[in-house]
Formats: sequence, C-alpha cells, structure tokens
Amino acid sequence: MPRPRPYYQEPYRFVFWMTRWLAGVLLLLCGALATAAPLSAAQEHDTAIGLSTRFMVEQGSRLELPDAITALRAGKFEPGKSPVLNFGIGSKPVWIHFTVANRNADILQKRLSIETAWLDRVEVYFQHKDETVARYRTGDRQAFSDRPLANRYFVFDHAFAAGTSDVFIRIETPDPMVVPIYLTSPDVFRTRQTQQELSYGIVYGFLLALIAYNAILYLGFRSSRYLLYSAYLAMFVIMNIAYTGHGYAWLWPDWVRWQQWSNPALMFLYGVSGLVFASRFLDLKLYFPRVRKAVIAFCMGFGVLLVAAFLLDSQKAALLLAFSFALLFSIIMLFLGAISVHAGQKPARYFLMAAMAAMAGALLTTLSVWGFIPHNSWTFRAVEIGMLVDATLLALALAYQLRVSQERRIRAERLAQMDPLTGLNNRRAFYDKTASFWSNAIRHKHATSVMLLDIDRFKQINDIYGHAHGDEVLKALADILKQSVRQGDVLARWGGEEFIVFLPETSLQEAAALAERLRMAIEDVRIPREQGITSVTASFGVAQKEARHITLDALVASADACQYQSKLQGRNQVTFVAAEML
Repeated sequence: MPRPRPYYQEPYRFVFWMTRWLAGVLLLLCGALATAAPLSAAQEHDTAIGLSTRFMVEQGSRLELPDAITALRAGKFEPGKSPVLNFGIGSKPVWIHFTVANRNADILQKRLSIETAWLDRVEVYFQHKDETVARYRTGDRQAFSDRPLANRYFVFDHAFAAGTSDVFIRIETPDPMVVPIYLTSPDVFRTRQTQQELSYGIVYGFLLALIAYNAILYLGFRSSRYLLYSAYLAMFVIMNIAYTGHGYAWLWPDWVRWQQWSNPALMFLYGVSGLVFASRFLDLKLYFPRVRKAVIAFCMGFGVLLVAAFLLDSQKAALLLAFSFALLFSIIMLFLGAISVHAGQKPARYFLMAAMAAMAGALLTTLSVWGFIPHNSWTFRAVEIGMLVDATLLALALAYQLRVSQERRIRAERLAQMDPLTGLNNRRAFYDKTASFWSNAIRHKHATSVMLLDIDRFKQINDIYGHAHGDEVLKALADILKQSVRQGDVLARWGGEEFIVFLPETSLQEAAALAERLRMAIEDVRIPREQGITSVTASFGVAQKEARHITLDALVASADACQYQSKLQGRNQVTFVAAEML
C-alpha cells in the first residue's frame, strides 16, 4: 500500500493549512491590538471600556500595586471580554488595568466612574511614567462622606498629563462583581447621570403615587388588600434605592454595617411582602389553605437561614440565599396566580399577568448581574420595567375587585330594601326614601298624604286556591300600583296583603281621587288560575299631614285608621276621614 504524501506536497492541502494558520495569526494580532490599544484622553467614551482593559483574579494572598504591576508585565492579566466586566457573585478580588494616552501638550481632565453601587472595597491607582500620581480607597465599607466625590457610584476625577498613563483598579466584594467602567469628561458624566436620575424619578414617582393612592383607599374602605399592596410597592422602592446606591447617598450615609446587609435583607423582605399580599389578594386562606401554610413555612425557613448567615457574618451566604429566595418567590407568585385562575377567580388573571411581567424583569436583571447575559441599562433595569407593569396590572386588579365588591354591596342593599315577591320597596326602603320628603314637608309645611290599601278577603284566596295563586294576586296588584302612581311617589309593600303609597306635595282631595282610580282598576283586574279567574277588591285609607302629625308614623296611623273604617263599612271603598274625627 503506498504511503500518503505530506500535505506540503499536495498544493491544495498546503494552501488550506496556510490559510487557516494566517487567519489565526491575524485574529490573535487583532485581538491583541484591540485590547492593548490605549484609550485616547481626548475622545469621549460613551460606553463602558471593558474591552480596553485587562484583568487578573487574585488566587492567593492579597496583592499590592507592585505585585499587580509585576504580574501585568509577566503577561498574567487577561484581556477584557465584554464592555462591562462581570465576575459573578462571591468572586475573589480582581485587578483591572488599562492605559490612557494624552497626545496633547495640555493636561486633560477626565472622570473615571465605576457604576456599580454595591462594591465593598475599591482601590484606584493612577500612574504616569511608572510613578503613582494619585491613589484612592473607597467602597461600601467606608462611610459615604469618605468618598472622593459625593455620588452613588464610585467616581474619581483625574488630570491626565501628556503621554501615556496607567490606571490600576482593585475591587473586592462578596456581592455580584459587575464592573461597568466609564471614562468621560465631567460634563458628559453629569449629562448621563441626569438622564439616569430623571428615569429613576419617573419610576419612583409612579410607584409612590400608587402607594399613596392605595393607602388612601385603605383608610376609606378599611380593606387590608390596599394596605398590603402599598407595603409591597414600598418594599420594592426601598430595595431598589438600596441596590442602586440611592439609599446610601440619601438615607443611611453613615450606617456602614447596614449598607453591607441591606441588599439581602431587603430582597427577602420584598419577597415576603409580595407573598403576604398575594395570600390576601387571592384569598388563599379560603381557597387554598394548605398552599398558604406552605408559603408561610417557605418564608419562615428562608428567614431562619438568613438570620443564621447574619449571625455567622457570612455575607456571601446571605446573598446566595437572597437571590435563591427571589427566584423561588417569582416562581411561587406564578404558581399562585395559575391555580387561582384555574379556580375561577377573575381578578387572578390580572395577578398572573403581573407576576409574569415581574418575573421576566427580575430574571433579566439577575442574569445580567450574574454575567449570563450582556449587562446594559435595559437588562440591568429590566426589574424596574417589570415592576412598573406588575404594579399597573395589580392596580387594575384591585380596581376590578373594588368594582365587583361595590356592585355586590349595592346589589345587597337593593335586595335588603326590596320585597322579593313584588319587586316593590319594603318597609325599610319606604322609611329611607321618604325621610327627606317628610323633613321637607315639616320644614316648609307642604301638603303631604299617605295612602294605605289592603286586599279584601285575601286569606280566603290563600285558603281556597293556595299560596301560589295568592302570590300571583299580589304581583298583579303590585303591577297595577306601579303603573298608576306618579314618578315622585314612594310605593312599598307594607306587609302581607297591605300596600302603602307616600304622596309628597299632594292634598287630601288629590290623594283620595288617586285612591278611587286605583280601587276601580283593582276591581276590574282578573287573575287567571287553573280553573277560572279570580277577581279582587281592596279597601283604602287616606290621610293628609296635619299639625298633630309630628312623625311619619303618626300620619301612617291615621291612614291605617281610615283603612280600618273602609273595612268596617263593607270593604272595596276609600275612606279619608278617620273614625276618631267623625
């Protein structure tokens, strides 16, 4: 069998392998040039400069600046792989290096900013011609007043002399080590930060308005849903201002210990407040009592673990617990919304959509902080966008619940004031609706009358034809009365087979004439039954308000006396002079 020829004896294979080798060399050279090229001090760098840096993770004991310089010259620093450097949660200390070239003869003032608010220790060294010309030590382990510039980020001003300068940064933190480094002029920095603060102002203003609105609703309706919703939003705002650095700048600038633990503690409290609100909003105690107990146990378990981490002074363990709790919190909120929708709760649809929006935002922010997806303004602040959508949908859900509860209350009040058989007002509604008319009649001495009528021999109708037919008779008379009385009159079923009509602005003669028309209409009515028809009559009593009628009950009593007189005189007639006045 003949031996294969070497690839250099085959022209096509030789060209192929040489092309691959040259392409690899070119790629390496381009990468080296891209990472090693110094930043121009004369240009504005609007994006993070991570691709222009090199970094090294400390592996053993702490390194000082001379050690880092030696390691850089020995080629132990790696080129930055993304604009925003990200080393994950609980990383070892990191050294970062980049060079700045000032090709002008004049000194150029630049502002270096590390725009992550939760770094524990930050050391910055500016070198020019192998000499350290400025050094800074700051971080969350120092009071806010000790920072070189009062800013929620770590900001340093430096005048770059002509030539090339080296910048070394050492960062140490148990928190997620996300390092967006910017090098701009002070004016560009202020412009970008103003835009950021404006956007935060919109977010906080919207959420604070919702908090205040729902607190007012709680004071008005005394429903714990609104109070718990306000607490849920408030916890998000507090958590947000903590991890964005606003809290350290505005609220607790001297509480160094709290600054160390605020992120895991507030993440946990935010999740607990959300689950408490969900439990009340979805009525877990009523619909899913076992699920509610499991949620309580879940919160208590993580609470105990977080306290243990605090007692052991393990900030890394606390952060891992807090991030795990936040992830599980989002999943549980989705689960609660899904089972509530499945159970037929209409407001739960809003809740489920809100939970999906909040989870999507929280997931994007978490993935960007942990370095799984690119870190930028949209991914880092996705949790705020998700929360705005979440808050809006939950506000709509609460409004829906309020509307439904109001409709139920109005319906219940209406039923409480309505006779269920005839659809007329009952005695309670009669007094409620005539109170203002009676007060006006007393104050202005207006003519006011009351009419009472009672179906004659109604007991015999029930006994002979049954109560069902008796109900039909009552409904037929109620229909006649509703069609005959005026719009301003108050008609009600007084009890049994008795009806009452309150007639404002009506004299005795006018009321008696109306009663006579009603008597004739009732006399002409025919109510069909299984075998034949039923005709009925009614006895009327009419009385007008006089000086002796101090109360409405007194006037009703006079009308009742007149009606009794109609019964005594043979029924089916109208009486408007009481027996005691004859």
